[in-house]
Amino acid sequence: MKFFLLFIFFIQHIYAANNVGIILKKQGHVEILSNPSKKIIKKGKTVLYEGTYYNLANAKPGMRIQNGNILRTGNKSKAKIVYKNGDQFNIGEGTAYEVLWKKDNNNKKESSTTVNLIYGTLRGIVSKKGPRNNMKVKSRNAVMGVRGTDFHISQKGTSGETSVTVIRGEVKVTDKPIKASKEAPKEIKVKQGFSALVKTLEARRKSKVTHITKIDLNQTTKNQLVSIHKDSKVKPQAQDLVTDKKMSNELKKLEKKAVDTTLEDIKEYQPAVYEKMVKAKVDSIDKVNATVVAQAFKVAPKKREKKSFDDLEIEVEDDAYDKYFSEDE
Repeated sequence: MKFFLLFIFFIQHIYAANNVGIILKKQGHVEILSNPSKKIIKKGKTVLYEGTYYNLANAKPGMRIQNGNILRTGNKSKAKIVYKNGDQFNIGEGTAYEVLWKKDNNNKKESSTTVNLIYGTLRGIVSKKGPRNNMKVKSRNAVMGVRGTDFHISQKGTSGETSVTVIRGEVKVTDKPIKASKEAPKEIKVKQGFSALVKTLEARRKSKVTHITKIDLNQTTKNQLVSIHKDSKVKPQAQDLVTDKKMSNELKKLEKKAVDTTLEDIKEYQPAVYEKMVKAKVDSIDKVNATVVAQAFKVAPKKREKKSFDDLEIEVEDDAYDKYFSEDE
């Protein structure tokens, strides 16, 4: 019995280790909300968030994002989260997201991860060979099914539009109709080089106002890619840097794993880009991510054929490539 309990503990430890994200680097003010409770928490600094009490802590590089935690970034603040297998989440400024995971009872070797993007932006780079290869990202009006890809999701406010851009791979997007609506869920597959917008509209039917959702699909434009590049590039300030030598070495190993995992994925989808980065001996995950977006920028259209959504209103200058990407190549 004792051996069995030790075995269960070991399995749970390995399982948790694979699902716990680690803050590789952060910029500005980043918070972690932990230990959710319906009652007031007496220990530590607490905050009431959407009807639930949490412990509140300022995030630092090396801190772990546990099951049920919420991470929040402030104005001009960002964070890069890396997992043991090299998967990564790049969190843009003004963002809040919650991560949840659980075992699959039908398949003991599999787990399911759900990310609730409450508001803001998230760029995820997920290996289809890793524990998040069946991950779902939920926003207010859509569910995104991920099977190993490089994607960017933006949730406008706490009840606004959701935009999804696929940089590499494919993401299945399903809308979430309003409960009172009789509309059937809509589903669309967004492939590399394309973006989808999910928005909720009011419609009048038989003198009654109802809510329907609409999904627009368009080719990803240059201004969207510039925005994604800005969201996923973290520039730590002096107070954000790691001074502990042991922690610094651990984070360097973690970054190398993220670089290796991402390059392995790029090798399959974009072999020419992979060869270019190997030849250049790229060892920074920010540089890897920027190079991928820069390559997409070169072939992306400047404007959309359809004026579908206005949440990305960066004016693309003629020298935008040199301004945003040349330093990262």
